[in-house]
Amino acid sequence: MESELRSLFDESTRRWFEAAVGQPTAVQRAGWPAIARGKNVLISAPTGTGKTLTAFLMLIDRLNRLARQGALEERVYAIYISPLKALGNDIRENLTRPIEGLGAPIRVAVRNGDTPASERQKMLRHPPHILITTPESVYLLLTTANGQRMIGTAETVIVDELHAILNGKRGTHLLLSLARLDALSGRPAQRIGLSATIRPLEIAADFLGGPDTEIVAPEIEKQTDVRVLTAAPGLDPLPEHSVWPEICREIYEAAQTGRTVLVFCEGRATAEKVASGVNQLGGEGFARTHHGSVAKEQRLAAERALKAGELKVLCATSSMELGIDVGEIDLVIQVGCPQRIASAVQRLGRAGHRPGAVSAMRFYPRMKQELLLAAMTAEAMKRGRIERLDPPVMCLDILSQHLVSMAAAGDYTVEEALSLIRRAPPYRDLTKAQLEAVLRMLAGDDEHEDDRPVSPRVNYDRIHGTVSGGNYARVLALASGGTIPDRGMYAVYLEDGVTRLVELEEEFVFEARLGDKFFLGAFAWRIVEITRDRVIVRSASPEGAQSPFWRGDGLGRDYETGALFGEMLRRMEEAHHAG
Repeated sequence: MESELRSLFDESTRRWFEAAVGQPTAVQRAGWPAIARGKNVLISAPTGTGKTLTAFLMLIDRLNRLARQGALEERVYAIYISPLKALGNDIRENLTRPIEGLGAPIRVAVRNGDTPASERQKMLRHPPHILITTPESVYLLLTTANGQRMIGTAETVIVDELHAILNGKRGTHLLLSLARLDALSGRPAQRIGLSATIRPLEIAADFLGGPDTEIVAPEIEKQTDVRVLTAAPGLDPLPEHSVWPEICREIYEAAQTGRTVLVFCEGRATAEKVASGVNQLGGEGFARTHHGSVAKEQRLAAERALKAGELKVLCATSSMELGIDVGEIDLVIQVGCPQRIASAVQRLGRAGHRPGAVSAMRFYPRMKQELLLAAMTAEAMKRGRIERLDPPVMCLDILSQHLVSMAAAGDYTVEEALSLIRRAPPYRDLTKAQLEAVLRMLAGDDEHEDDRPVSPRVNYDRIHGTVSGGNYARVLALASGGTIPDRGMYAVYLEDGVTRLVELEEEFVFEARLGDKFFLGAFAWRIVEITRDRVIVRSASPEGAQSPFWRGDGLGRDYETGALFGEMLRRMEEAHHAG
């Protein structure tokens, strides 16, 4: 560890780092002093440059010192917030290395939607020192008195993959939760944000922790190798000249020459189709899938096999786009073209996920139109162009959720709520009149005016300016929090009724019949029973199996990206006419 950083860490931490890691990266050299100053910090650097250890090592060092002094209390010192449950599980495994290396008695726990109720109760009785969770779970913990007692002691909040959260209402929801957390503890927790693809940094830093947030974004030269290839001459879309067999063959051959290949697909159905095609060449299990409809256990098994080098090909959607540690990836293949340049940059960073390594990516367009889009995306990546951050503000639906949650946790006045909510950057301009209008809506004024029966979500005392909530408010807050929509999926189980495999779209199940075969998780299954909310299956041969379909997989392209592509097209047209 470099001499100027040695004073920041205990001797035991320095020895471990030098033996296990070596020399600090550029982001660590710049990030650790910023964190030591105690201000809110935004750390932006390419994937594989050590951002996670930058955020955690100083915290682990401090907790280890407290433990040696006999001053380490049984309480939450830090909260790590991830947009993905799978990323939280991955971080816990990665924290094991420095904690065990130091022999520190630091306890780490994961609390998300997959955590069993028994584990959640255990955490309330014996809180971990570091809590790994999701934005939605933070909100749920703030809704109950026990949850508030558990997380109200946090002194540090680390928000990973900040770009994936801030650019939508989920980020607004989280920022309001963090404002409530600060009010609960009586002192602002230090916030550390991590991102590989975010701009402008000033807006991201302001929303993360205010205008005084320190930005750490060292210039790091990342070597990349991005190419756009065609798997079939002309990309003829006619069925007799299908591009899919050639794409699958290219992927299979790429996997023969390297350790592992990560394939990104635009949609779950495409991921299943590609994995099935590759398995026809390499045998069952040569390729597997990873997406939101694959059960947690199946996704974890695929991640572990990939990290261990036991799986040659993993076909994924954006579920593998973020910072899940999957070991040494030799090559990223993109089938089709993502709508966002930032997504392509994130996916490129999955390969060569270590300092000094080359990140290699191959685009395989499926049709002629995608060939041009892939070429323009690759050119935009080369220029360093990614979509501009545009966090939503004044979302009154999100505000309504939190007002109900606050009422479920205890009484408050309008003035107290206004002061608290304005601490969240998206609501800095909230007026008292707007807040009172939302409270009147939650109290059922609209239904009363129409002479309709209503159960008030909150009890709003206009005379005294106070708000309270009962059991109904608590039920609403716990059952209706967050911004992730419920898509009404059917769970798929084996005949034992216990083993949960995947999820299927309701419309696909409606059109399916007993005996039909389909691919999911890169394996073939035969439907033996369809119940009210389940599909019962057994393993089947792949002959005649089809990939299921899902609705709503596609995303629109940002206006800024469309304008950039339009500029590129105009230049190409001008060059063509000039030639």
